[in-house]
Amino acid sequence: MTHKQIHALAGETYKAFVAAFDENPGAPDFWLKNLIQHTKADTGRLTPIHELMIPTKDNRARMIATDLEKLCGPLADAMLRKYHLITDASSRLKLLQQISFAMKDASLINHAKARGDYSDSGQTDRFPTFEAPAPDAPKPVAQASKRGLTFDDVIDKQLKEKSVGRRAKPMPQKTEAKFRKAASEFATHRGNDFVATVTSLEGDSWKWSMYDAGKLSNTTIAQRIQNVRTIIEWARKQSLGELFPHGNPFDLVERPERDGVRSEDKTYTLEEARKILRAARKQTKPELRWLPWICAYTGARIEEVAPLKPNDFFTYEGDHYFSITTKGGRRLKNIHSERRAPIHPDLISEGLLEFVSKHRSNPDQRLFPKRAGQNVARWVREEVKITRAEVSPNHSWRHLFEDKARAAGMIDSAREQITGRATVSSSGGYGKSDVMLPGLMREMRKVTPYLHE
Repeated sequence: MTHKQIHALAGETYKAFVAAFDENPGAPDFWLKNLIQHTKADTGRLTPIHELMIPTKDNRARMIATDLEKLCGPLADAMLRKYHLITDASSRLKLLQQISFAMKDASLINHAKARGDYSDSGQTDRFPTFEAPAPDAPKPVAQASKRGLTFDDVIDKQLKEKSVGRRAKPMPQKTEAKFRKAASEFATHRGNDFVATVTSLEGDSWKWSMYDAGKLSNTTIAQRIQNVRTIIEWARKQSLGELFPHGNPFDLVERPERDGVRSEDKTYTLEEARKILRAARKQTKPELRWLPWICAYTGARIEEVAPLKPNDFFTYEGDHYFSITTKGGRRLKNIHSERRAPIHPDLISEGLLEFVSKHRSNPDQRLFPKRAGQNVARWVREEVKITRAEVSPNHSWRHLFEDKARAAGMIDSAREQITGRATVSSSGGYGKSDVMLPGLMREMRKVTPYLHE
């Protein structure tokens, strides 16, 4: 692509965002956050995991390219599809950079409008008009062949995928109904039900229309958006990556915060945590003795650590870790859940490694019984007497560990890796190799002890 074509496409993105939100620009904070995100992407600081990487020149270039692709890739795809273009990697990166610059300008204009300042309309002639390439330019045949694919087509194929083969697990009718309902509402809002042409802008516009209607709770709006995102993800997989090869456009649609029990109410107090840990010291059953302590110092879900085996524990450069894995038929919540967790010094002081060593003769046998989670929950409620209704006996450790990690100054990317938290900024490919382990251990050591005796 030529320099002029790149700037012209960036200009079309700018004009689309300024025009679409002229009447209802939304909240000022939304555009301020958008501006901050693009500023971070321009310097490779959008993805928190990058904080753990050595800032060499090559790494910095890769960070910037990764962040720009994540933030602006769907916008670039929309522009390229509009003119039936396929471009090389170098031109694409330049286009992503110019779209990011343009989006910062659009965010400033819309932020001012959201605060009631319409003195700058956003109209500008600084962007050139796009001039299409010669008629014999290559067309994206694979993408065009999918253009007639509807949401119902995608759902129908997913139903078939779920129902075929031995020991199949068909999709429940209620689940199917919720996906069709969300897809139908989104299709009505945008005016068609073709999957291939979905854009992030349409998703965000739909979200704000649900806000404006005032009929749905934040929880329901968030679920509707997630359901459509899931259908688009199915379409990507069904097309083997031909649709939206650079990412799901709904990844950029920020879901509203959900209502319900406040996080602080679901979290153990330090007094409750200390009461459980002291009580655990007196237990002889392995699950009661060790699972509360492991959850307290990792924020792991109890169903992730209850199946631990001796051969999941290992040493690297003098420090101790354990693997949370799907090996041996074990199941985890999602791709982010498979990880390596550093063992906090307090767990070592308590004698966890000695406990594991006693079972080394049976390296592939579980350390804890199959009903370990239920046993611990019942013990916490009935014997330790932690009866507060908002608390989940096992999951509340997850909330408390994250709070302790934040208070200790643990960087977000390390906290997400240690807890297996799936976020928009998380990357399933990071934090799995040995090179990341010392950084994670360094961050784990920041977490202060629960007990001082």
